[in-house]
This record gives sequence, C-alpha cells and structure tokens, in this order.
Amino acid sequence: MILRRRIGDEHEGERLIDVLAAWLPAALERPLPTSQVRKLLMAGVVQLEGRIERDPGRRLQAGLTLEVAVDLRRLPAATPAPGESPLAILYEDDALIAVDKPVDLPTVPTADPSRPSLVRAVERYLARTTGQERPLGVHQRLDQDTSGVVLFVKDPRANPGLAEAFAQRTVEKVYDVVTVRPVSGLLPQFEVKRALAPRGRRGMAAVPDGDKGALPSSTSFTVRETFARALLLEARPNTGRKHQIRVHLLALGAPVLGDVIYGAGGGRRSVAGPAVPRLMLHARRLALRHPLTGEALAIESPWPAEFRLAVDRLRLESSSGVKAGAERGRLPRSGRPGGPPGRTGRAGPAAGRGTRGASARPPGARRRT
Repeated sequence: MILRRRIGDEHEGERLIDVLAAWLPAALERPLPTSQVRKLLMAGVVQLEGRIERDPGRRLQAGLTLEVAVDLRRLPAATPAPGESPLAILYEDDALIAVDKPVDLPTVPTADPSRPSLVRAVERYLARTTGQERPLGVHQRLDQDTSGVVLFVKDPRANPGLAEAFAQRTVEKVYDVVTVRPVSGLLPQFEVKRALAPRGRRGMAAVPDGDKGALPSSTSFTVRETFARALLLEARPNTGRKHQIRVHLLALGAPVLGDVIYGAGGGRRSVAGPAVPRLMLHARRLALRHPLTGEALAIESPWPAEFRLAVDRLRLESSSGVKAGAERGRLPRSGRPGGPPGRTGRAGPAAGRGTRGASARPPGARRRT
C-alpha cells in the first residue's frame, strides 16, 4: 500500500517523525504509536522527493512529496467504525484515492441512508484526515457482491481526465473469477462479444445485437487454472456494462460460482457447482495514467481470505481426485500425471478427451490473436 502527500505550508519546518505520527494513524485508520512510526523510518519505507529518508528529525519544507510504502500485515489491526469494515487504502495522493472494497458493501449510497457504503466510508476518512468535507468523484463502481480495487477522485481537477480515460477504455481492468467448469471446454484465451440488455429490476441478459436496448459489450478471458469441477479465469472487460463478466460467462455455460442472480449459487436458475462462501469475482488490478501528472499507475488488490481459501479447497479437491484416479490406474479428465498439485491439466482445452489438444469454441467467443 502506497500513501503519498505533499507537505503543506502549515508543516513547514516541522520534524518528519512528527508529521508522520500525526498523518499515518488517520490515513491507515488504525492506532500507530510513535515507536512504530520510527520503525517504518528505519526500515527505509519512507521517501522524500523519491529518496529514502531515515532521519526522524529531518525538518520539512513546503512542497516536498512524502511517500510511505506500508505493509498492513505488519501493523496493529484497525478498529472499524460501527457497521463498517476497516477501510483498506491501496493508493492515495493529493488527487486520487484507491481502496480495497470488501464483499457485501455497496459502492455508492443506497436509498436507505443508514446503510453503509464505500463512498460514505471514504468521505468520512477524508473528512478526518484533511478536515474538509467534499464529495468524491465516482467514475467506477463494483457490484455489491464483488470485492477489489475501486478508484475515486479527491481533487475535482482530476475528474475530466479520469472520466475520459474510462470513456476511451484506456484503463486496464483485471478481474479474477472462479466459474463452473463447462462441459465443452474453453480455449486458453478467448474473447466474448455479446450484446447485453436489461432484464427485470436488477438483471441483465445476453441478447442478439439488433434487439431493443442491446448494448455492445466485450470481455477477454484467459484460463489460469483448471480444477475438477471449476475454472480460475482472468477477465478483462473491454466495455463497462452492468454485470458484464457474469452474464458473458453464463452465456458460455460457465456461470460464476456463488452467483445467486445468474445461476451458480442458488436461485431458480442455479446449476451444479462446488459450494463457495461468496460470489467468486474479485477486481484484482487497475492500471492507468494519472489524470493530472500522466504518471503510470498500477494498483492491485490481493485476494480476500475467503476467496483464497475457496480456491485452495478447489485445488485440494482436484489433487485428491488425481491421486485417487492414479491409484485406480486412470485419471479424471481434469488431471494429468506428474502435474503439480492444484495445476490439474493445461489451461483451456480439455486434454483428456481425445481431441489432440483442440477445443470446441464456445458460442459468442472468438480466439484472441
């Protein structure tokens, strides 16, 4: 996690450790004694103007850029506000702030003013750390059941540039998603181009291009890992439609595990799949040019614990199946002799089906070149 700020006139001449001791606890939303701040300095994670600074008594000048690289796992635990999860900041500077959205938290406020939201949590954090209350610029949102990187604008001057970046599709968005393993198998890399249209109060559906309300949409997929009954995919949405990744995968016969709306977690349209504790969709990476400075930014969110544990269980299930099949003198279709645990076959084509590595191309999918 990177924290960055510019030293203001009010801190001219103050000692570095005093500024850090006042700033970091509020920025991290957790207690941080001066002794811990001193350890961060000695560890070489504090930089002034891009150079490591270890002197706690360094007198600061207005206009200098202060940056701290923090490993949250090594810090005291944060105390969340009532009804909220701790706010995990992935990146912050004077213009932007990126946070790690937990599952089950709406990105934007709902009709119920008492219900927590990510926007309200970030606005409260900024009010505490800056002493100013102002609305965030919201250019991206995640579904309530999706976790991962969400980027907001603090400085209104950054709004036009970030809006243009999302509109021109120059922002790289990468998701990790675990799906039901489809019967037909998938190519190692493929692109789904299926129009989407609203269906019902909250849902979307894949429709022919000419249908009323049809919105062109495209998602690129890479198969990262194959399990006995599931797949781990990397998804890169090329457009930004509501529920786009989930509906595209449903159209391929590979709905997202834990999806109670589109079929692999309960409900009327559910299909058989491994039990998981949540929607298995996580926004892992956001990469873009800074809207004010042009600097290249790459912001990443690690897998939440429940996501990681669910994947580990799928790996264990698959490796157990491979071992049992080998003892019987055969392997399940997802396994191959000599493969490392959890890597149950080459990504994409179903290698054990007598197809010499070929794979059926799913409806609506095109091979990436």
